[in-house]
Amino acid sequence: MELNYSTNAVAAGHRFEYWSDVVCSHFIPASSRVSNRENFSARFAVRALGSLTLAEMSSPQHYWERTPQHLRTGPNEDFMLSLMVAGRGFLSQSGRDVLQRPGDIALYDAARPFSYDLEPQSVLLLRVPRKQLLFRVPEAEKLTAMRLGEGHSISILLASMMREAAVIDLPANQGAQVPLAASLLDMLAVVLQLQVAGGTPALSPREALFKSAQDFISEHLDDCELDVERIAAAQHVSARTMTRVFAEHGTTPMHWLWQRRLEASHCALVEGRVQQVTQAAFQNGFSDLSHFCRVFKKAYGTTPHTLLRPH
Repeated sequence: MELNYSTNAVAAGHRFEYWSDVVCSHFIPASSRVSNRENFSARFAVRALGSLTLAEMSSPQHYWERTPQHLRTGPNEDFMLSLMVAGRGFLSQSGRDVLQRPGDIALYDAARPFSYDLEPQSVLLLRVPRKQLLFRVPEAEKLTAMRLGEGHSISILLASMMREAAVIDLPANQGAQVPLAASLLDMLAVVLQLQVAGGTPALSPREALFKSAQDFISEHLDDCELDVERIAAAQHVSARTMTRVFAEHGTTPMHWLWQRRLEASHCALVEGRVQQVTQAAFQNGFSDLSHFCRVFKKAYGTTPHTLLRPH
């Protein structure tokens, strides 16, 4: 589905209010202000890409702010990815500030206050569901309001994919949209992981052990016989030591394993990576379908069959 909005068809005195309503209805409730409402002229094109939403916006300078009051009255947990094609932007969140120039990519989080001073001749905005991004990059919340992948060729590839996704001719059904969305998410995850790797200080031995165990679990979600002993053996420590390391982070190895399995199953269903619920379950280590359906509904408030996309 594609929608195109322009202020040109609106009376001059009502253009900015119309614009604010359009943007907020598609993305994040926030307050907005401009220096000149009378001559405000802007356009906004939005399209659905599976579970993602991509928009291209062009407008004069205006200032967006999402406050704690907005969080209470209009909760939203999505992440927003911004690619400045032409123009500039100044984004502030969580004590960080970033000046966006053409080609710069930045992330911001609707679950926390932010301000965004924009003067975009053209900016691409990608709305990303929180669970899908955090499944791929748990550290994403720490990467807002900074230039992502600056100077790295992989960020150029992500920017190119976003530009193409904004203009490519897609069929009305979701047969092409869903894998395109998954590819965009995967590429974004690579950029964010590079950002994490570039700014991560040396880990303590305990933290390094915890991360190594997490990585091992994530690589073996499909092994229904995976247990604490095997996780510990892969790290060359005792099961007791492994349990203590996870306890320092308020969890257990098995709880973390089952949580990751649920998240992986959820993403597989939402992103159309599987054609049957049994695939989502068995590929991620669930050997009992009935048990999978029960714990899935308890975690997400809906059955896995509800999220299964038609093929």
